[in-house]
Amino acid sequence: MELKIKKDWEWFLAEVDWNDNIFAYWETKEEAKKEFLWVLDMMIDFHSELVESEKKLKNSLVTS
Repeated sequence: MELKIKKDWEWFLAEVDWNDNIFAYWETKEEAKKEFLWVLDMMIDFHSELVESEKKLKNSLVTS
C-alpha cells in the first residue's frame, strides 16, 4: 500500500488505491499527509468499535 499525494487544483489530495473512502485534502503536501493519518485513525477506531459490538452480539447469542 502506498500513500499518494497529488496536486488537485490549488490544494493537495492524499489517498490510497485500495479504499476510495479514505482521503484527505489540504493546502500543503505535509498537511494533507497529517490529515490523512488523522482520517485513517478515525476509520480504525470506528471499525474497532464495530468489531467489539459484533463480538458482544455473537457472545450474547451463543450464551443464550
